[in-house]
Amino acid sequence: MKFISLFSRLGLLALGFLLVAIVNDDAVWASPSDTTPTTSGLADALLHEWGLAMMVLGMLMAMAMMGAAYLVRDERRENLLWEFGGEEE
Repeated sequence: MKFISLFSRLGLLALGFLLVAIVNDDAVWASPSDTTPTTSGLADALLHEWGLAMMVLGMLMAMAMMGAAYLVRDERRENLLWEFGGEEE
């Protein structure tokens, strides 16, 4: 188990170094873009090009919120009795 943890940490570290190397490459920043980004262009891209991905992401976030709401419920006996107005025996 420790080997898997060590392997995943080293993999994440290598991925971080790779991303920094790619972002710092001169070819990425050499030619500026001809168009400036606009909010309507972003909205168009999110709704048309990334619609399915946004829907899947929304469903995953909704499932996470339902799971979090389920996990924070307090079902100890004294809390249930207080909530439903029952008498303790």
